[in-house]
Amino acid sequence: MSHADVHMDKLEASEASSGLAVPVWVAVGTATVAGTALPVVLHLREHGVVNVHHVALSFFFWLNAIIAYWELCLFFHRDLVRAQYEGFREQFNGRELDRVIAFFGSPIPLSGILSMRRWAEVWSSYSLFDDGYSDKKSYGFTIDIGNGFSTLLPSLAIPYLITFPLIPSRALGIVALIFSYQMLYGTILYFTSFIINRRYEGHTFGSLAVFVGLSNGIWTVFPLWAIALSLWMIYQDSFAIFVG
Repeated sequence: MSHADVHMDKLEASEASSGLAVPVWVAVGTATVAGTALPVVLHLREHGVVNVHHVALSFFFWLNAIIAYWELCLFFHRDLVRAQYEGFREQFNGRELDRVIAFFGSPIPLSGILSMRRWAEVWSSYSLFDDGYSDKKSYGFTIDIGNGFSTLLPSLAIPYLITFPLIPSRALGIVALIFSYQMLYGTILYFTSFIINRRYEGHTFGSLAVFVGLSNGIWTVFPLWAIALSLWMIYQDSFAIFVG
């Protein structure tokens, strides 16, 4: 039995006795909706408007905060990720999508919703599409753990600082610009590395479109949107674009 199989058996046994649990996809979906909605509702109460730019930033920055937390899980449990990947690689050879579906359909107890060991499994599953995440020497591993440490707090703070301007708009714009450019730059380099190293080989177009194309697309479109808004705040020295 592989290290991954042993871990999964222990995990399932723990979940069976831990009380209320929900599928992973429900937990992620609920967290995404709730985390996006809270700053939007507060913005509506404070300014009387639901602003498309603020909604976009609230969604993307909160989603990035979730991913940043997962990236911290990758850093603190990198050896576990490698061990799980080695088992998954044999068990799901040619069926990589089944492993991802199994993970997101598996139960996670509400009492362990922040378990770093559990969320590290995101990366051992994703490593079936890009084994760089199970390799501490790879660019993908390094850029993502860097993203986790450097973008978590800004992701959480910026949507609220737009609604409740505790710092000047120009200063926030500069922070958001640097922050968003960093994400865009990292995404472009990661995607370039993925293509140059031909990590797409052996996978179907559909699975790559979902797990590589969609994720990189989100982290390209929304940072560009955020960069444009940041420049507006800097040049206009105003938050008016978020209350119109």
